[in-house]
Amino acid sequence: MLKEITEVMRKSCLNEIYLTGFVDFEENQLSEFVANTDYLIFEFGEQLIKFQSIEQYSKLSIAKVDTIKIDIDLEDVIPAKSRISGVIFNNPMLENKIAMIELFNIDVNNCELICDAVKLILTNRQEIFLDPSILGINIGGSGVEELWRNNLPEGYKSISTIVEV
Repeated sequence: MLKEITEVMRKSCLNEIYLTGFVDFEENQLSEFVANTDYLIFEFGEQLIKFQSIEQYSKLSIAKVDTIKIDIDLEDVIPAKSRISGVIFNNPMLENKIAMIELFNIDVNNCELICDAVKLILTNRQEIFLDPSILGINIGGSGVEELWRNNLPEGYKSISTIVEV
């Protein structure tokens, strides 16, 4: 699975990052987009990679998916997605190509990668760090990685797997 996911990242630029949730309509008020930060979808060309917070928000699952599916058990709301690459990328106008992937404490199985956190380094040297938390996936640059490292339990052993793309 690691080879499949890195091959997707090797072939195409990271075009978009999607955050899903729902739109809550209030009569005579401005509608609100309510985000579900339990997972993010990264779009590489035609292929989608899903990063999901699992195991009580202590691990990340990384898997190829065919479509963006939104499961909401609430009435009177509309499932929605939002493009957030303009907020994440330093320059959304560049070809944001992945140069390196660093996975922390990776476990590989047939249909997904499981890890504690992941760092993507783009060819323009921008870092995108993702880690799971009780509030959903934290995403950002080196500041998010520093916060993750500062909150690791004492005695935590980090085994880093680096893949050059």
